[in-house]
Parts: sequence; structure tokens; C-alpha cells
Amino acid sequence: MIRNQQSGLQLVKKILAADFACEEGDFDKEGVTIHRAKEIEGARRFPLPDKFLAVVTMGKGVVICCSANRLRWVRSNLNQFSPERLFYIPALALMQRYVSHDHQSMIGPDLKYICTKDTFRPFYLNKRINKKIEVSLIRGKNIEKLYENNKFPNALGNIASVQRPRLLACLAKYDEKVIGIAGASADSDPMWQIGIDTLGGYRNQGIGKALVSQLTKELLQKGILPYYSTGISNIASRRIATSLGYRPAWVEIYSREPPAPGEN
Repeated sequence: MIRNQQSGLQLVKKILAADFACEEGDFDKEGVTIHRAKEIEGARRFPLPDKFLAVVTMGKGVVICCSANRLRWVRSNLNQFSPERLFYIPALALMQRYVSHDHQSMIGPDLKYICTKDTFRPFYLNKRINKKIEVSLIRGKNIEKLYENNKFPNALGNIASVQRPRLLACLAKYDEKVIGIAGASADSDPMWQIGIDTLGGYRNQGIGKALVSQLTKELLQKGILPYYSTGISNIASRRIATSLGYRPAWVEIYSREPPAPGEN
């Protein structure tokens, strides 16, 4: 059971160990460990490509995970960097040049946050000020209708994912116009990711914050750990997370194939 930040971080560590084929203790010890990527039960439901490279840390030990065909390069080229400098521009540029030969890109660094009941600070729109804005929860098959609108890729993705389905969403309407959506994807059974989009012209009014807050509340009530991902330069998104009581949990960079048509 997720009672507080400590138990939330323990769950994260367990899931990341499955994600990156390492031991949980690798995140607690100094230095860098390198592991061959493989599918392990309990990992998040992201597809594992034939050629893969990722670097992740929870603040202490750094884990590098890569496919077998990249192990030699990783050991020969990334051992020159200290754990901290693996996330700096020279190391990122080196990795980007390497994966670009396979028409991939390095994504990140992404900062991942988690929220637990002991840190959660709910937020609600002021109904007197926002009289025309309606906020509602959408569940199950009703979420499929939201994909008719392609203006909310962070909340929904551009296609419904079978592996990581959006099972819960919260939307804001202004005079019946959808102006914001937050979606929760079931990345793993115990930990779901929240994404948010608010249309231009309606930002900086607390709408996105209210939507993320509502989804966070719902997930915590279900005993599911909500997590929130944002690029380190997205200050507005990071402020939403921290204002609601989300706390930094891990940082990750990873190689990615070019998105297929219609994917996000």
C-alpha cells in the first residue's frame, strides 16, 4: 500500500528496476551500472525496440540500459563520464550522434514526479470567477470519443494505446467547447501517468492545474500512484506538478524511434 512518499519511491524503484533490467539497489549505490535491456514482468508497458539506450537516476546511482547490440559502444564511450555528467550536453550529444545512425533521437532529460496522499495539495477552480467552465470526469469507453479532437496529444496521445490505455480523463469545457483535458494512462498496474493539455488562450488560469488535481485525487483514492513527466525546461508544467504536491522521483533520457503517422 502506498502510504507516503517513502513507500511511493520504493514502488518507483521496483518498477524502474524492471524497466531497466537492473537491481533495485543499483539506484542507491554510487557510480554507474550498465545492463542489457530485456522484458521483465512488472515493467511499464512501453514497447522495447530492437535498438535501445536509456540513462536513468533517482538521485544517486545511475543506470545505463541498452540492447545487446549497443553494449560494446556504451562500455567504450560512456565510461568516460561521471554519473552527473551523463546528463550534460557533451554526453547527450555523443549519444545523439550514435543513435542517429539508426534514425533515432535521444529524448530528455525528462523529470518525473510522483504524488502521494501525504503531499497532495488539491486545487479547485473558483466557481464564482469561472462560472462558465465545467469540469467533469470521463471513464472507460467514453474516453474513445475524445480522440475525435487531436488538439490534446499530451493528455491523450494521438491514437488510443492498447498497451497503455487511457482509462481515466478529466476535461474542462467553456460554453460547451473543450478547452483542456488531462488523461491518465495505465503505464503499469500500480502506477499511472498523467498528461495535460490546455488550449492557447485559456492557459495560466488554473485550468490545467485543476484537471491534474482531479485526476490525482481519483488515482490516489484507487490506491494507484500517479506520476507526472515533463522536460526540465518546461517551467510552467513543473510548477503545476510541484504546486499540487508532486515531488521529483527520477530523471531519465532514452532513445526513441521516429513516431509513426498518427502517433505522439
